[in-house]
Amino acid sequence: MDLYRNNIFEGGWYSFNATADDWVNHYADKMWNTFFGSVLLDDMYGPRVITDELLITKNIDYSVMQDKSVLVIGGGPSCDILTDDLIESYDFIFSVNHFFKNNLIKKHKVHLALIGDEVNLQDKDFIDYLNKHNPIIGFEHTAKRSLLEVMDFKDMYPLNFIYLTRYFSRLGYTMRACVLAKLMGADSISFVGVDGFKSKTKAHAFEEGKKAPDFDDNDKFIKQMEIFYKYMLLDLKMHPDKLKNLSDGHEQSIYTGILDKVKSNL
Repeated sequence: MDLYRNNIFEGGWYSFNATADDWVNHYADKMWNTFFGSVLLDDMYGPRVITDELLITKNIDYSVMQDKSVLVIGGGPSCDILTDDLIESYDFIFSVNHFFKNNLIKKHKVHLALIGDEVNLQDKDFIDYLNKHNPIIGFEHTAKRSLLEVMDFKDMYPLNFIYLTRYFSRLGYTMRACVLAKLMGADSISFVGVDGFKSKTKAHAFEEGKKAPDFDDNDKFIKQMEIFYKYMLLDLKMHPDKLKNLSDGHEQSIYTGILDKVKSNL
């Protein structure tokens, strides 16, 4: 399993798009130009900033996240531990993709949501949620959603931004949301609903009947989770007591005990 991406147009079992040096020196710009290179898009989103870990447009004020607590909600079955009180105990809620279809989550304000190309941007439930709660929407690179779609959405709903993280793995959007929360200044980050695929029949928390991906491999998922934890704790300097997997110990999680193991080995 590779640590770094080999081909900008291909997926795979890697955890980073590039080394930190390559990212800041040329790779972040290369990804932007490949997937978002448009003068019209530049005019709509304005300037962007590149750090060792992130490319992000500057059209949204992220400073409100500084030193706050963030709960990141994925779509795995362990979301069944969520309650109104638990959700409301955090300063900010992040989520991903079809979060707005979950009966509990859609009652609450998700402050920031990362939306992939599997989401129809004209979905009535999605539009209704936007109009009611005004979340910030984040888009990353994709080969399936056209720039025209992104620009049309920006015209309709200005509260969105574009980002590219150096970290990137098959663990999915939820882990990149954790990375973004840390890079935006969050002090503590908890996540839930990242479980792997222990059961092929247990319901997805956002989409009933959603199946495991073709590349399902629990051993590789576990290895990538170990890399994610080490990245958050060592590279991003997350305090070990401030990073929590709320799904640890859940019957559907393949990741139980891994965070404690990584912490003890550090």
